[in-house]
Amino acid sequence: MASDLSLVFFYPNQDYSNPSRRIQNDLPRTDRHSPHRGNGHRHRKIRVRKLNDQQQHQRHQEKQEPDRKVNEQEFRDTVFIKRKTERPFLIPSPVSGIIRQQFSTVEFIQNQTSEQRSQHIIDIFEKYFGENIRKNPRTWNGRFRTMAQTSYAFYRGSAILFYQDLKQHNDQWVKNNPAASNIFLHGDLHAENFGIYLNSNGILNFDVNNFNEGYYGPFTWDLKRLITSLNLILYAKGFSDLQIEAILFVCVGEYLKQVYEFCKQEKNYFALTLQNTKGEIYELLQRTKIKSHAHHLDNLTHIKDYERKFIRNKTIKDVDEQLYEKILDAFQQYLNTISENKHHNKMTYSVKDIVKCQHSGNGIVDKLSYNILIQGDTEIVESDTILYMKPAQKSVISFTLKNEQFEKNYLKHDGLRTVLCSYAMQANVPKWIGYTTLDNTPYVIDEISAYVAELDWSDINHYEDIIEIVKYLGKATAKIHCVSDSDCKHTLKHASRLPVEIIPQHTEVTICDAVRGRDIEFIHSIVDFGMAYGELTRRDHHLFFEAFRKNKIHGL
Repeated sequence: MASDLSLVFFYPNQDYSNPSRRIQNDLPRTDRHSPHRGNGHRHRKIRVRKLNDQQQHQRHQEKQEPDRKVNEQEFRDTVFIKRKTERPFLIPSPVSGIIRQQFSTVEFIQNQTSEQRSQHIIDIFEKYFGENIRKNPRTWNGRFRTMAQTSYAFYRGSAILFYQDLKQHNDQWVKNNPAASNIFLHGDLHAENFGIYLNSNGILNFDVNNFNEGYYGPFTWDLKRLITSLNLILYAKGFSDLQIEAILFVCVGEYLKQVYEFCKQEKNYFALTLQNTKGEIYELLQRTKIKSHAHHLDNLTHIKDYERKFIRNKTIKDVDEQLYEKILDAFQQYLNTISENKHHNKMTYSVKDIVKCQHSGNGIVDKLSYNILIQGDTEIVESDTILYMKPAQKSVISFTLKNEQFEKNYLKHDGLRTVLCSYAMQANVPKWIGYTTLDNTPYVIDEISAYVAELDWSDINHYEDIIEIVKYLGKATAKIHCVSDSDCKHTLKHASRLPVEIIPQHTEVTICDAVRGRDIEFIHSIVDFGMAYGELTRRDHHLFFEAFRKNKIHGL
């Protein structure tokens, strides 16, 4: 499949450290000197419609009016002033010349008054969180204080607001391709949800992690959430808008390039490992490689009467005998959900100890989870394994998208949905992942491994390093979208019925069909969204901060 990306992004001598130079050279040579650069397929001028005197006067009058409430229809009428068609007014991009839609759902939100937007944020939180807030105001107060600290913390904790906004967005990349709206999604793909894990073959992978919000939907949603999160991180580090746009451009470009690669070659076993990475990601893999399983066990357990037991403290406590037996029953249910080709010998599943843990944060709030210590594959205590058993939460996307067939078969148990999405977006999942039920609550079970590491942005500050890192983020995102059918034959029993009637089997082809060769236009549309929604999020954070500080959120 033809692609402009080999010309656009990967000049051997490209100087990405100079964003102005990158932008000057980011288009094919056949179109480089045009004041209205196209997508590289043809050289043509773009006629930009000018407003007549009456329209200019009307726009001037609108700017003089005081801030007032507007509704969406009124806004749309303003956009298409006495226009015979509903085609948006088009302007050349100030960066690349690619024409963009000037008015969108994001700009409608930006044109809302602060009072309107603030009330909308409050309404969304009370609608979807209200019952839980009233049940546990202390914990939610703590969560909201965390969200109030920074715009990025707010963004992480307000995914429901993000998807409610996206629901109103007319996405040109999927509206004519229904299959592109039914891709397995990560659901909360922000820049800190990447890291290292040890796959079932013992290979360290750099990948997306945490599939708790996994669902299905338009493939652009994951990209938009990731790109917006990068905007927030880079803005907080003091990068200019020009630099931020350049970085986002590279990330989306690598995503699209990797999708095209999947169209040309075997994709099932693609992974980012020590063999094909460099720079910060390579160093992160190396640091993870030298971690010690024995040291990891010593941090969480101790030896008592020649057996390993959990260390108890304020947050790690005993479970009573009745609950202990219930968890053992749930553990037996879990064993039936592990893929057959990942099973261990019977000794490995012998339970040694169980404790309860209580956590709170931007995700699951005030929910009990359990740690289970099990026998290793030998009698040596250093081979023991620690598993977590945590409640499976409802995907935030499920509040926005509805599909009766998908919900009937896969959403009755959010543990099944989470595990299914993990299989659907990873070519080689961790060997312990499975699900169970305890007291009618769905749970996910997986290993607490020594060989994990998260991508920490706190000390990543150099432009060149960030350019290199976001290339891997783009590749990893393409991987989770395009390996959706690669591991079907290895999945757990219930997930063997992957919803192929809903989710396309060859998602890389579906995505290519959606883009239809308009590579540069696609990249810029995602980058534009990330830049605009990042600015919107900073505004939303301030509005939320004031609403929270003034006790406008009920139930706290």
